[in-house]
Amino acid sequence: MRPDELGQQINSRAEPLPEERAAEHGDEDRRAEAAEILRDSEERVEEAVDAPTPGDAADESRSSAETTPPP
Repeated sequence: MRPDELGQQINSRAEPLPEERAAEHGDEDRRAEAAEILRDSEERVEEAVDAPTPGDAADESRSSAETTPPP
């Protein structure tokens, strides 16, 4: 994600929902919390992209004769 997009998302996420505003104590750093949430999310996406693709369990469980198409 580009830095300007991240900044926009941080600003958007930092704005509390009505139920979050009702539970605030006044000492929260909403921007820091939003930045941490978005960084964690970006890391999870990157890890998922880099992870090996799961195999097809049906193909893995069949014998080769069953998975080989007829000529």
